[in-house]
Amino acid sequence: MSQIQIAEILEQISQEIEVDANGQAKASVRATARLAGVDDESIRKALKSSADLAPSKLAKELMQQGFSAADLSQWRTDGIPDTAIAIILEYYASEAGRYCTKQARLVCRSFNTIGIRAWIQDKLGWTKPANPSETAMTQIQ
Repeated sequence: MSQIQIAEILEQISQEIEVDANGQAKASVRATARLAGVDDESIRKALKSSADLAPSKLAKELMQQGFSAADLSQWRTDGIPDTAIAIILEYYASEAGRYCTKQARLVCRSFNTIGIRAWIQDKLGWTKPANPSETAMTQIQ
């Protein structure tokens, strides 16, 4: 899977992702499953099992990261927050045993690179250099 294929998946799920006014993103269960390279029913079952007496390994992982069983249950209808999507991708990339997927590893790697880069840029106060044509237009104004 290449960056182009990842971009195609992102395009395909674009209707199932959103960002609120605070910049926090969320995606549907189906979109999250597409990113992880698994069937969406797998994620639905894992989120549903959080309310059961024996939560799934993925549900346990999410709850260890501070999410409640009620959160997980609600995500099935309201969408999964971006921080939880990262945990789910990481789970299917390396912790799901025989259910690990190459796609989850590649998407995780791709997003980790973007995330690290954005963090470093933010910490260093880096801003995108102005395009020469934008600079010219600013000078004209």
